[in-house]
Amino acid sequence: MLQDYPTTKCSKRCSVSGKEFAPGESYISVLIPSGDDITRVDIAAQHWKEPPEKAIGWWKCRMPDAQRRGTRPAPNSVLLDTLAELLNRPEMAKLAYLLALLLVRRRILVEENRLSLDDQDATSTWNLVQPADGRQWNIPMSCPEPHELARLQDSLMKLLFTDE
Repeated sequence: MLQDYPTTKCSKRCSVSGKEFAPGESYISVLIPSGDDITRVDIAAQHWKEPPEKAIGWWKCRMPDAQRRGTRPAPNSVLLDTLAELLNRPEMAKLAYLLALLLVRRRILVEENRLSLDDQDATSTWNLVQPADGRQWNIPMSCPEPHELARLQDSLMKLLFTDE
């Protein structure tokens, strides 16, 4: 089951060096428990060694470029249409899984029930539903390998943002 943690926006500053992130600079955001709260810490990629001992999650980000500031998130309907197209292309299963994960995070799709094992082909399927219209989504569990993450992240960013 996906756990949702309340977080703050990027501090735009490296917590190790104190230096402000430059446009296009990579950094890692880390969630760390702090008493009853969760603290977000942003660390420049050059200062990243490994996640802190008590980290509950971390992800790689990139500070937007000045020329990309005109972009805005693609509408939810476009993202759902894109997900449907990706699900029809088996070679895009990992990108479809990541897009579905994002749509769950945004609460556009919700878990219908826990993962189920499809007896026909012995693959795990994530059963999701779209609360707005009740549409069912069966997402093949296709977790990316570490060496695929940069390419998939770039592809996902192109799907998520539009210049129009």
